[in-house]
Amino acid sequence: MVKPRLFLPLVLLVVVIFIALATSLPAGAPGEAGGAAVVTRPGIGVVSAAAAPQVLTDGGRYASPAGAHLPLMIRWRNWQPEFGQAIVYAREFDLDGMLALNAPVEKMVMVASYQELSQVMARADELHAAGVTTVGLNTENGPGMTPGDEMQTLDNPDPDVNIVARMANLARQNGFRVMWGPVRNVADNVSDATIRAMMAAGMNGLALQEQKFIEVSPAAARLAQVNQTRDRYLRLAREAGIDDFRIDVQIMHERCPNLDNCVAFVQGLEAIPVNSIAIWSNGPIPAAFVSAIRSN
Repeated sequence: MVKPRLFLPLVLLVVVIFIALATSLPAGAPGEAGGAAVVTRPGIGVVSAAAAPQVLTDGGRYASPAGAHLPLMIRWRNWQPEFGQAIVYAREFDLDGMLALNAPVEKMVMVASYQELSQVMARADELHAAGVTTVGLNTENGPGMTPGDEMQTLDNPDPDVNIVARMANLARQNGFRVMWGPVRNVADNVSDATIRAMMAAGMNGLALQEQKFIEVSPAAARLAQVNQTRDRYLRLAREAGIDDFRIDVQIMHERCPNLDNCVAFVQGLEAIPVNSIAIWSNGPIPAAFVSAIRSN
């Protein structure tokens, strides 16, 4: 039993020790408001939550809060609410479903030929009423895509001949923004004079199809090439007085056999930054793939 005359000094000693310990702790320890909590991820180690604002979800997956990453650009049927902000698109044959979509997304019509665009523009008022803001020009070889005679005009600087300039002019006249979506080396192989003609006709965005390149090349090499293309188009846009020219980059989850390489590529795109990450897919886009490329 502690004697009464020793009790008060003992209490004071305990209080002093408690105060000393409390003041030696760093301000904002893990779990406290404003603290720099620490999370661990297998194979990565310890990172600051301030640098990696993720939350642990069911099944042990890491997912980023809504708004923490660039929006996706995907076919409207592939959008899922957990993907968050997105630009969704549809071709003319799949248009009605997108127009009826009631979701917090931006809508875009994708066309591959002047004939397809003409058919779509006949419904311009309906498109505006449904929230469509943009027309995407997907010039690409293949069945159901751009006719060969139109593809042959891609580097022609004459706005009355160049297929992108002709389509951009028609879409602009109907009140839409215009984005061109070529394979990236096609975008690189057209002259400055041709790009100026496209921009003067109404093109104010570029979506680079990068999927085949990222499949076989290191992320660093692809990012360097995207940056070079981006810088060129933004320079020409500034010269043309376009201050809101956007750059988007597309990959495919089927063409990411080396997932780490694709993850590094997307993280680099977010750091540049570009305006959105486009994902094209032969089928539904797995939510796990979206979580993976947003895992930084």
